Formats: sequence, C-alpha cells, structure tokens
Amino acid sequence: MLEFATSVASVKRNIDTYWLHAHDHPDLIKDAVKAKQWKGYLHCEGRWRLGPSRFVGYEGMTVTKYLSRKGAKAGGVNGTETEAHLRGWGTAVSIGSAPYHQLLDALTDFLARSDVRVNKAAAFTLFEPEENAERDPLDLEVEALVTLSERLPPAYLAKLQRRLAALAGG
Repeated sequence: MLEFATSVASVKRNIDTYWLHAHDHPDLIKDAVKAKQWKGYLHCEGRWRLGPSRFVGYEGMTVTKYLSRKGAKAGGVNGTETEAHLRGWGTAVSIGSAPYHQLLDALTDFLARSDVRVNKAAAFTLFEPEENAERDPLDLEVEALVTLSERLPPAYLAKLQRRLAALAGG
C-alpha cells in the first residue's frame, strides 16, 4: 500500500524525480495529458519544476513504483486522494495570473519535448522556492514585456501580437 507524502520536502523530492525522469519513460509521460492537478516550486537553478499530484503526493515515489501501481484497483495511485491529502500544503495559483502563465509555459515546454499536451483543466499549486532560488532572467524580461503590453491600446496590442507572431514564425 502506498503511503501519502509526509512533508513538503518529500513532495519536492518527488517533483524532482518526475521532472528529471518522466521523458525516459513513455508510459509515465503519456499519463501527463490526463493530469489536472500539478504541484510545483522554483528550483534553485531558477526554473520551475512540476509534477502531477498523483505522482508527487505519495511518500518516496519512484518511476518504477508509479508504473507498477498506476493500473491497480486497490493500492494504486489516485490523484483525487493525493489532492485531498495535499490540500492546504501550498498556494493555489489563480487561473490567468502571472504565475499561472509562467507555470503553464514551463509545463507546456516540458511536455512538448515528448509531443504531449497540457490538459486544458490544468491547475497549479506552488510550494515555497528553494533557498537561493533565482528567477530566470528571460522570465523576468517576459514579465516586463507583458506588464508594458497591458498598457497598450487595442490597436497597438494587435500590432504587437502580429509582430510577435512573425518573430515566432507563425
């Protein structure tokens, strides 16, 4: 029987395990499309790391343990149970907020490496960043551009969107 995570540190270790090994296991990464609840934190390298609740919410989760238990009717992994257990452990991220978009971008980029898409119902919970965590300087620049863009009149915002689309090759 799997035991629930006993600390935020345990959840962060599980997030690291998921983030570092998910792409090596096609059966694990393809489950990400079903994941709605994601837990994350700002790693000391200045980048977001995320993991699905049903993976990170159990004590000492490993890829092998997850894959062997994911289809089990009794004693298997269950995102509803881990969500109930982890409720209140972190800070829920409001949909549409700047942190929400940062996390969504990080997760989209991460999953795109394996041609997997983020579930449209994805929600995020954040844990405190690691000590000495520094924000990625390019993330800070993107945030500054978004803040400036919010001040533009609609015609100029449309012009900016066209220019950005051209830069992106779209």
